[in-house]
Amino acid sequence: MHVKFVLLIGLAAFIAGSVGAAVAQTPPASATSAKTTRVAQPSRPTWSELTSAQREALAPLAGMWETLEADRKKKWLEMAARFPALTPDARKRMHERMGEYARLTPEQRKTARENFRQAYELPADQRQEKLQRYQQLPDEKKRALTEQAAKKQAEQPPAPPAPAAATPPAPTK
Repeated sequence: MHVKFVLLIGLAAFIAGSVGAAVAQTPPASATSAKTTRVAQPSRPTWSELTSAQREALAPLAGMWETLEADRKKKWLEMAARFPALTPDARKRMHERMGEYARLTPEQRKTARENFRQAYELPADQRQEKLQRYQQLPDEKKRALTEQAAKKQAEQPPAPPAPAAATPPAPTK
């Protein structure tokens, strides 16, 4: 597991444990008939539809761009719009973090987004206090929190597939 992802899980476990937040668990998926299952169409814009500036800013995501959902693409495009204004160091850091994100599994990306959302629901002063308290913990306590969060994540059932759109009945004559 990647070090930053592990730290993110540990921090989220610390925050969730200290504020009593719980991630809603999704009920197990029911069996879906093969007839109603549809292959998801790639969302727009496609990689080839991006401008050269957008492709440069989003280069670490090139290999996974076509698999991203439309709302994820929108968020990344918002970040790409800010890319030209960043310092060279900030651009490098942004590309490194994008690369780390691209290497995560879909489940890890979902967990990272949820952890981020939970952390940012807290007021800034509380979030900063909890981050400082987490950083002051001994390494063994951080590892224990990380393992606890990873175990909890592994115990959660996988999210059900998105419901397939119903096919309208064929018109009768």
